[in-house]
Order: sequence, then structure tokens, then C-alpha cells
Amino acid sequence: MGKKYQKKYLKPDWMNTEGHWLVGTVWPVTGSTGNQYGVELTDKGFECDCKGFGWHGYCKHSRGVEKKLRIAWS
Repeated sequence: MGKKYQKKYLKPDWMNTEGHWLVGTVWPVTGSTGNQYGVELTDKGFECDCKGFGWHGYCKHSRGVEKKLRIAWS
């Protein structure tokens, strides 16, 4: 399978997600158009079920959850 079609993850540089106690947690996020999305922390990083994340490997939903966690940890 080509790299283009591999599953993508948003990997935060400030935390090791592998084996983290929050792995498996899904944060519900309401998008700008009112659609509901789920951002999940996996061993490989964050993933979101929106279309943008599937294309780019990041989105404003996943970055928003990551940012809130980073602020909470600092």
C-alpha cells in the first residue's frame, strides 16, 4: 500500500502517546458547521473522523484537543 493511502496520525512532540493512560479516549468535538466529530488518542497519536483529517493527517478538531491537553499539562 502506498504512503498516500496509509492511516495518518497527529503526533504531538510534547508527549509520548504509546501506552499513555489516555489511549482510547475519544473527545467529542462540534465542528464549525455543527457536525459532530470524534478525536481519539491512539498509541500512534491523535486521529479524527472528519474528512480533512483523512486527507491531511491533521485538522482543527485534532489540533484543538491536542492544544487543550498541552495547556492542561503545563
